[in-house]
Amino acid sequence: MRTLGIDVSSWQDNNTAKKIDWHLAKANGAAFAFIRASNGFIPDEDFEYNWNAAREAGLLRGAYHFHDYRVSPSGQAKFFAARLKADPGELPPVLDIEKYWQPYPQREGWLTAVQTMITTLKSEGHSRVIFYANPDVILYSLSPIPETLTSLPLWIAHYEVDQPSPKAVAPWGKWTFWQYTPKGDGLAFGMESKGLDLNWFNGSEAELYTFAGKTAPPPPPPVTLTLEEKVERLWQAHPELWPK
Repeated sequence: MRTLGIDVSSWQDNNTAKKIDWHLAKANGAAFAFIRASNGFIPDEDFEYNWNAAREAGLLRGAYHFHDYRVSPSGQAKFFAARLKADPGELPPVLDIEKYWQPYPQREGWLTAVQTMITTLKSEGHSRVIFYANPDVILYSLSPIPETLTSLPLWIAHYEVDQPSPKAVAPWGKWTFWQYTPKGDGLAFGMESKGLDLNWFNGSEAELYTFAGKTAPPPPPPVTLTLEEKVERLWQAHPELWPK
């Protein structure tokens, strides 16, 4: 069983006053959201709005930080943690590790920076951290994967496949979150952008709440219809059954 979620940044906002409709995201099936808080030492300009509005709409939230390997990892981790002081969210914070600026770090450089950020985040009160990467980073930049990473929940990005790369997932044993497409229907989920990253949690919604350390809300009460309401709904659904 899998549970649907989304991840967003200021890229989902077209710089208008409208912003994201988080109630629509929830209504169309998103149970959780990862929301960008920072990129290096740059704050995401829509974080505060997205963070508060997603909570009000009833989604489980996790903040993510896009790691800039050109600048201080400990400084970045403190900057990221400072953005979560007032409200850390329900899901653990995420370290987003991607190849972006050239030249790319060597393996030891990557691992030293990531370990520094994990240690710093824990010192700032975040006992759990989620690790995000794609198979290219995992297999060709970080392997062999040390226990400092395999002890973290894995959020893997892998598109247009039936399942994430088994070889990339193997050091963890399983994936916890899977970003399976960047081509979700953004407008249907209340975005201003047409495109949207969609994700699966590897479990039921009740298991997602357990992962978050929260109690799942009770299911809505069953809808009781009168006989007249049942006939009206049947007529609306199948008008061809009724005499002209």
